[in-house]
Amino acid sequence: MDFERLKEARNKGFIREIGLNITEIREGYAKGEIMLQPMHGNPIGSVHGGLIYSLADTVGGTAATSRGRFVTTVTGNINYLRPAMGCEKLVGESNEVKIGRNMCVYDVMITNETGTEIARATMTYYYLQNMPPVENAL
Repeated sequence: MDFERLKEARNKGFIREIGLNITEIREGYAKGEIMLQPMHGNPIGSVHGGLIYSLADTVGGTAATSRGRFVTTVTGNINYLRPAMGCEKLVGESNEVKIGRNMCVYDVMITNETGTEIARATMTYYYLQNMPPVENAL
């Protein structure tokens, strides 16, 4: 798998529009970050939970895709541990928990620029059938 080409392919569309950048991919692992802007806030002055969830889903899905197959999200459970207030950046790191025949599970940790944990998520993905391997699509 050409992880540099996969990074390029992932850093497009919605991911780019929200300011997310996938910075590292290796088999079963992905890391991404968002440099926070005023548009990422909510009415109480913290980072919007939807942005945090999007970061978790994106780095988890990227880690799952690193195995060479396309996936779609089945479910995601996120625990917001503390408000993301006064942060400059959010970082998401995803690690493999289980690879099955049809589905896979990844843990995702979201931190701020100082390493303080903001959220933890467990994401489950379904391997899409009847699609070419990821490498063929790059």
